[in-house]
Amino acid sequence: MPSIRLTDEQLAFFRTRGYLVVPGFLSAHELSLYRAESETLVNHCYEQGDLVADWGCVVEPLGCGYFSDPEITAGVRTDRTRYTELRAHLSPCHLVRCTLDGFGHCAQQLLLHCSQRTASPPTASLLSDADTVFLLNEQYIVKPPRTRTEFAWHQDIVYFRSEERSHAVVSVWTPLDDVFVGNGTVWVDPFPDPDRPGCYAQGVAADTLPPGGSAGSGAAFAVELAAGTALFMDGRLRHCSTGNDSGRFRSVYMPQFSLGRVERPRPAGAKDADSACTAFAIPITNE
Repeated sequence: MPSIRLTDEQLAFFRTRGYLVVPGFLSAHELSLYRAESETLVNHCYEQGDLVADWGCVVEPLGCGYFSDPEITAGVRTDRTRYTELRAHLSPCHLVRCTLDGFGHCAQQLLLHCSQRTASPPTASLLSDADTVFLLNEQYIVKPPRTRTEFAWHQDIVYFRSEERSHAVVSVWTPLDDVFVGNGTVWVDPFPDPDRPGCYAQGVAADTLPPGGSAGSGAAFAVELAAGTALFMDGRLRHCSTGNDSGRFRSVYMPQFSLGRVERPRPAGAKDADSACTAFAIPITNE
């Protein structure tokens, strides 16, 4: 995947609105790789149980049981080479490069811009740990045909403990199929105040799904996207999705990136930094 350099207008829009749509982000070949991996993992889940009841339609490549726990070492969670080597047993290495170098490069631009820092690709590996962009997590969100699995209004950053929220997070919601209201696309509620990114009115009914409900700003809308489009979302952006009423599976790939390591509090005297990572802490650049 060629590196995409976002424009100043795109960076500014993301900072003030909390999201950015980049059409045609994945090539046809890359799209086929993610679709194939999604199918492999979903089939694995169905062999072990029920995708909806047991996995809630969320399938993590390193968290769904496809790999055994002993294979997913602390090194795999924090080292680019070891992560790539393990993932190569599931999909071609090009897919991993697309995640880290394609999605990751754009996420880096957005995260550094929003934090008022700058870094060009050649010098990115010289950044301090707090300035480094890491792959934090990745998952497929797959809704089977005619299922009412819904995700209420939420902000991704809230899924982390309060002490883990010191780092900015970007999620990249990337449909592998064309998405529209009828098959459970995402609804977004843009930041209501450009001068106060991430701030929403208090006391709104966040559990009310569209089209009958809103997240409170009155500007929420359904995002209808072609397969391979990338929707970058600030971790503070309110969003939700409704059920899939269509007769086909609806699949989405969503990597998440953080500026700096997202870590759990470590007990006094603990020395193993790798074990403190909340999920992954894989630098998008080779160190």
